[in-house]
Amino acid sequence: MTPQPHAGPNRRHILSGLGAAALIGVAPRLRAQGKWPDKPIRVVVPFAAGVSPDVVARILSEPLSRALGQPVVIDNRAGAAGIIGADVASKSPADGYTLFMTVNSIMGINPNVYAKLPYDTFRDFAPVTQVALVPYVLITGPNQPFKTLQDLLAQARAKPGGVEYGSLGVGSGPHVVMEMMNNMAQVSMVHIPYKGSPLPDVMAGQVPLAFEPATTAVPLVRSGKVRALAVTSPRRSPALPDVPAVSEVLPGYDGDGWQGFYVPAGTPKDIVERFNTELVKILHTPDVQKKLEGLGLVAMGTSVEAFAKVSRAEYDKWGKIAKANNIRVE
Repeated sequence: MTPQPHAGPNRRHILSGLGAAALIGVAPRLRAQGKWPDKPIRVVVPFAAGVSPDVVARILSEPLSRALGQPVVIDNRAGAAGIIGADVASKSPADGYTLFMTVNSIMGINPNVYAKLPYDTFRDFAPVTQVALVPYVLITGPNQPFKTLQDLLAQARAKPGGVEYGSLGVGSGPHVVMEMMNNMAQVSMVHIPYKGSPLPDVMAGQVPLAFEPATTAVPLVRSGKVRALAVTSPRRSPALPDVPAVSEVLPGYDGDGWQGFYVPAGTPKDIVERFNTELVKILHTPDVQKKLEGLGLVAMGTSVEAFAKVSRAEYDKWGKIAKANNIRVE
């Protein structure tokens, strides 16, 4: 009998190897299209429980869980101006099982203010959708002399450096939106950075002013514990229809913050698109919109591409403000 050439087994090994390589090549696609998700999805929230982004993440988690057929678990990683949570999310596997619920200060302001960060907004993350706009409310204590924004700016012009305001700290959202207002009004108010919220001191009259997110400001304004002078939105807020927008006095001003979902960079595109599809549906439901409006927020739900443009524009916008006002944290 003529012996069989040894090429047969080698050829089988080669074909086997090619087959394995082919399977490896399509595995992510198969997982994304057919088997994903097959375990709980984690939402990293870079704030403590009860803070606005956490509340919103929990509102969205239940309908998202129903839509995807898996539990959606909130993972609070608070601290260091959101840097801790961003670091955790950026280093998570890009496998479709991590969402990052974040805000504009973490993605657009921190990178322009902090000398060193463990994450990069554009290298380490991929946008999913803008969730909500977060207006800030310029508040003052009920016993302060300012009755209107015009009153405040008139006093700031008459006494340069004579008006103080508090914020969550250097480079925080309330800090940079106030400096943008100062620049546009050509006034100079004195910044008092806090390690926490200046809100108790504003209510007590220890510091005259602060920009406060609408989520916490609106209930206090309605109860009379603080007085609202203006909102940062281009137009008046439905939650405070009698309070003017800063833009009514300073045309072109827009200082709203925002919340949005990202995933670790490299997450399969079809998974990103599925997240976007489901979240946009949820954000457009009347029930969710009503809940967010009750928090003083404006529900969004944008395409991936639209949110990518917002991310870049906001990064550039706040970079200019930080540079113009020498806002830096070493």
